[in-house]
Amino acid sequence: MHHASVPDITVIIAVYNAMPYLTECLDSALGQSLGAERLEVIAVDDGSTDGSGAELDRYAARHPQLRVVHQPNSGGPGGPRNRALDLARGRYVFVLDADDHLGPEALERLLDMAEAQGSDVVLAKQVGLGRTVSDKAHRHAEEADLHTSEVYRSLHSAKLMRRQVIEDARLRYPEDLWYGEDQIFVTEVFLAAGKISVVGDYDCYFLRRREDGQNITSRPRTAGETVAHIERVMALVADRVQDPVGRRRMLGRHFRSLLRTALRPAVEARHENPPFSAEVYDRARALVQTYWRPDMGGELPPIDWIRLYAFACGPLTAFEQLMEYDPALEPAPREIVDNGRVYRCYPLFRDPAAGLPDVLFDVTDRLRTQHRLSSLTWQGAGRIRLTGHAYIQSLGTGRMQSELLLRARETGEEHLVPLLARPAPELTEQNPELMMAGFLAELDLATLAGGGPIAPGTWDCFLNVRADGVVRTVRLGRRHAPELDRTARRAKVLARDPGGATELTAAAFFTTYGNLSFEVVRRIPLPTA
Repeated sequence: MHHASVPDITVIIAVYNAMPYLTECLDSALGQSLGAERLEVIAVDDGSTDGSGAELDRYAARHPQLRVVHQPNSGGPGGPRNRALDLARGRYVFVLDADDHLGPEALERLLDMAEAQGSDVVLAKQVGLGRTVSDKAHRHAEEADLHTSEVYRSLHSAKLMRRQVIEDARLRYPEDLWYGEDQIFVTEVFLAAGKISVVGDYDCYFLRRREDGQNITSRPRTAGETVAHIERVMALVADRVQDPVGRRRMLGRHFRSLLRTALRPAVEARHENPPFSAEVYDRARALVQTYWRPDMGGELPPIDWIRLYAFACGPLTAFEQLMEYDPALEPAPREIVDNGRVYRCYPLFRDPAAGLPDVLFDVTDRLRTQHRLSSLTWQGAGRIRLTGHAYIQSLGTGRMQSELLLRARETGEEHLVPLLARPAPELTEQNPELMMAGFLAELDLATLAGGGPIAPGTWDCFLNVRADGVVRTVRLGRRHAPELDRTARRAKVLARDPGGATELTAAAFFTTYGNLSFEVVRRIPLPTA
């Protein structure tokens, strides 16, 4: 929808000593395919001393949709962004950093998504220029759930946000922080939003690491500044998020940030600046005691879960040793199987001095199971032949004794059918150890239940994949073999009563998600002529 008097989007740019990057930033904002008449740009010069202010004035003289405000340096981006929010007229706002730039169609695509879906927030796919960006957070989605999707990995301000949502909730950036203020503001916007979408099919936003190192966040931080934004956003999430899954996931994201942005600098500074490290340790430990719950372990990579536990419960020397361990620079840790569980041997595994419990190193539930159903054929009235392959990553086939599991959806009743191992030549090129990862299953639905037919109802099909005593249960489906649909749904008679009044029939089918199930129905046959 186009409003003649009200711009569709206000682009907000806080500017502090951003030359020469500012020129490319302004060109990208003012040259958007959306069109100048649908756009306003508000740039707030926060006391720049490198000519950024003059560059803004030069652009404003040629572009009436650009409004420039000059103010004394405030010490952080929160103040100038709030000044621009107070002046903004657009139905949506987009916050653009002065050393980053936009793709030519970025705002048009973001606006199209917001208008089509009724979105209050639309994430813009990011491209890192010397900086790391989250691909998981920016997967294209017409609707993304804050609690179950990965959008909460992205707390950078570069998003299209409905201004009415911001004003109704009276949201502004905290001005007493010069670092991490966007995490608090964006979290509040996320929590106030009714619908969140993601434009993930176009390179919208180019996030730059400046070569001169003069970003506003590059100056040294005090211990309080290092932890303050994490303290505030954790309190915000704990207070506002009622859904236990959402609270766990969102707080888990901030515990990862606590390790990376607060505790790591404290460990690195412990010899040169002991008071800094001691204060960060104390404040971080208070956060762990207040907000950490055991079920948050799964929200962290395994090594971070071990580090956080060591920080909270182990000797400090063990924690510091684990923080100095860099998995990217070390050989992959070996894995051992013990009593049906898989343990990844990170440093200090079963070290008596560290006293870290084995469960921290247990990666069994994180192991991925690769499987594929290659064929499904009916061999007779109730007999079905299935072939495919299945294996647990990092364990290969081992001593594989896997089985097919049929489970009644309504009652939970189960029947097991052993799988026969067979060669899987399609896998051996990538890993010769997977030579016998193939399987063959032959089941007879007419005799599976103690010599008789299985009961009426829906029966879902699983695989119990076993290797070296480790068991992973996965849903069996067609995966990338849609041609199996043509051979699956063929109703077969399993049994008739002696008088022929009723009969039991079965048909295989694939669910919406491609999972294999069987439908067993008792019916009255039609009379024959």
